[in-house]
Amino acid sequence: MNQKLKYISRIKDEFDTVISGVNGVIMRGDGIVDEAVDTLIKLYQSGKKIMLASNSGMRVKDLYYTLKHKNVPMNIFYAMITAGEIAHFYLKNNRIGETYYSLSGNASSVIAGLDYKPADSIVMADFIVAETESSGVNLAEMMSVLEQALHLHLPLLCVGNNTSLITDAGVVESVGAVAEKYALMGGQVIPFGKPDVRIAAYLAESVPGFMAKRCLVVGDGMATDMRMGNSFGTKTLFLTEGVHQLDVNIEQRLSDLSESYGLNIDYYMEKFIW
Repeated sequence: MNQKLKYISRIKDEFDTVISGVNGVIMRGDGIVDEAVDTLIKLYQSGKKIMLASNSGMRVKDLYYTLKHKNVPMNIFYAMITAGEIAHFYLKNNRIGETYYSLSGNASSVIAGLDYKPADSIVMADFIVAETESSGVNLAEMMSVLEQALHLHLPLLCVGNNTSLITDAGVVESVGAVAEKYALMGGQVIPFGKPDVRIAAYLAESVPGFMAKRCLVVGDGMATDMRMGNSFGTKTLFLTEGVHQLDVNIEQRLSDLSESYGLNIDYYMEKFIW
């Protein structure tokens, strides 16, 4: 359909629930997009159930407090899930070794509280972890580590499948690009996050009388947000100023983009405004 919208209020009667992404919708990097938060508040005041589906490596509680500390009113959200929470649950219930190596070089928030030990060297690790962070990644700098991991036959846990993220400084690479490269090299990748349709199903289970055709998925990623929405049978709203940077000849470029991904986009906006 690819119908252009200027204001989301024009179609608010078409849906009862909203599944919104975080980065590219209400956040850019570490900053809050005020007009998007204001839009979610107005949708909440209109009686909509607002749910967050984030490919962040953070656990749900950490995302909650991150948004709260940035003065986002958390009472407007009916439910939320993160790739980090899903990965944590997986590792808690599926033992895949004893030690891990974090590609970010930081302590893993996904593994915090679980009985896994960080390895100082990749040769001591049983698996590697790549978590989505707001600053993105530098794939070129990780190549030597990926080559060692491939030689050691280590699985890579990709926490969040975004290949790129939008920040105030522009578009940067994210862990999905690392996972894609590792898979092309012949490595084993275990992915967590959108577009896994089970994320939408998990959120939908919390809503009495949920109907997919009365749900709107909002996001800036074709391969993640829009694919999840299409797979789950919801309406979709694509934000053109996100990672795909459709700033000129938008209608034609969006048509080409959605066709190349094999997706149907119901609506599109430059910015998420009421």
